[in-house]
Amino acid sequence: MKGILAVALAVTTVMLLSVTLAVAGETTAPLTSANAQKQETTFGDLTADALCKAAGTAIALVPAVSFKSGTIPAGPVTKAKVKGLLTKPSEVWAVSRLSGAQLRQALERSVSRAPMPNAGFLQVSGISLTYNPKAPRDERVISLLASGSEVEPDAKYDVAMPLSLAKGGSGYFQVFEEGQIVTTGSDEMADLIVAYVDKKGTVSYTGQGRINVGE
Repeated sequence: MKGILAVALAVTTVMLLSVTLAVAGETTAPLTSANAQKQETTFGDLTADALCKAAGTAIALVPAVSFKSGTIPAGPVTKAKVKGLLTKPSEVWAVSRLSGAQLRQALERSVSRAPMPNAGFLQVSGISLTYNPKAPRDERVISLLASGSEVEPDAKYDVAMPLSLAKGGSGYFQVFEEGQIVTTGSDEMADLIVAYVDKKGTVSYTGQGRINVGE
């Protein structure tokens, strides 16, 4: 009996390793999460895009606290490499319905400490943001576009994000609340990134110009 259990355990271990080490796709440029606490990063862009795809939204936000600092070199992308850049690779996602005013307030909070590091700095998808780090807090966002259009204060936007953020983590309870969640998903962060790369086959992130510094 012990022999059968040992064999079963060994087979399971091999299967898990094969999934973790399997190549999902390729990246033409390094994917880095370094400095995610204060600027746009290529792995942050990929993560936010993959989150949009999984949740079916046009906008996604991912806080810097979700990332470990590191880089996936140009070449094969595996689940093991993806998990290595996430603090909570098994976290699931949620979609919150935010007003344009709340979306702007969230981005103001994101850049409030710039250029100093901030665990709540947001990596984004579907958004183009320009801010002035020298301006007073809560007045730093110069331009905020969603899907190419100015964010309207009274408009409603469905925004995908890690569940912990949707519940108000990283201090964002001051901007929105858990009661604004309209959908939750079962896909884990690492899995949805791998699935996105697998679907694309090849990804190329070299700095998409989503978060910009201006005056």
